[in-house]
Amino acid sequence: MMPQQMVAAAVLVLGAAGGAVAGQDEKFQLTDTVYQQKSLYRNILVVEGEGYRCMKFGRFHARQTCIQIGQPQRLVLNYTKGLLAALYLAEQAPRRVLILGLGGGVMPMALRMLDADMEIDTVELDPAVVKVAQSHFSYQEDARLRTHVQDARVFVRQQQRRGNQYDLVLIDAFDRDYIPEHLLTREFLQQVRSLLTPTGVLAANTFAAGALARHEAATYQAVFDQLYQLDMDGGNRILLARRDARPSLPDVQRYAQAWDKRLALFRLLSADLLPRLALQPRAVGVKVLTDQYSPSNLLLP
Repeated sequence: MMPQQMVAAAVLVLGAAGGAVAGQDEKFQLTDTVYQQKSLYRNILVVEGEGYRCMKFGRFHARQTCIQIGQPQRLVLNYTKGLLAALYLAEQAPRRVLILGLGGGVMPMALRMLDADMEIDTVELDPAVVKVAQSHFSYQEDARLRTHVQDARVFVRQQQRRGNQYDLVLIDAFDRDYIPEHLLTREFLQQVRSLLTPTGVLAANTFAAGALARHEAATYQAVFDQLYQLDMDGGNRILLARRDARPSLPDVQRYAQAWDKRLALFRLLSADLLPRLALQPRAVGVKVLTDQYSPSNLLLP
């Protein structure tokens, strides 16, 4: 249990291969189901092919997590690469990380490789997902990397009551087929914002097109005002915000270049990601999602 008034740094990010952000890593076929487990929430599949291993929630669902077997520093899915751009908005390296949504644990393990001293908290509703991440995706806890098996909104409220704060928060709890609607409302994002330090950064993996994208933008803007967006191939976009003043594009470019040496571990270059970064256009005439109005799943593409 974290003590009162602990200042935490929450990060949600992944890396990309230089020159490969445009989607080359995702072009492989999965032919063999090597493990299957039904939990209270979903049918978890581990599938392999062409040297890759992925987690899926059902045979016809999108890939949740993928790794290249034997190459833990290779971050495969495009959205995970884009999430690393959260670091480009940070004035200094985060000291603790909060990740809402575990999947195969690729992101916390990448952050552990990036900084062995970083404090990382992951929150995952399904204990079966945690077990599969450990058994098939090399997810390992340690003294500074903890897993909390509970609802993400409950966890956020607990940290809010304790006065805890984070430097960087990552939300990666959605997929193309289902959204926990209570994690995409103005009230929830207000709670998340209250956990951020004054220069704290939020990064969220969201959708790039369709009606839901406009409602997402309006909801995030209602809480964080100005946002950056990073469009990634595969239908994902990353929304990036800071609790207080949004850094200017020149500042973002300067921070990003400072990260290039460290992120070379993942073969990620700011020159690959920054051309995709832009201000999120203002959502006009679009209803904000709230605890009283949250038809997110009806808005899916």
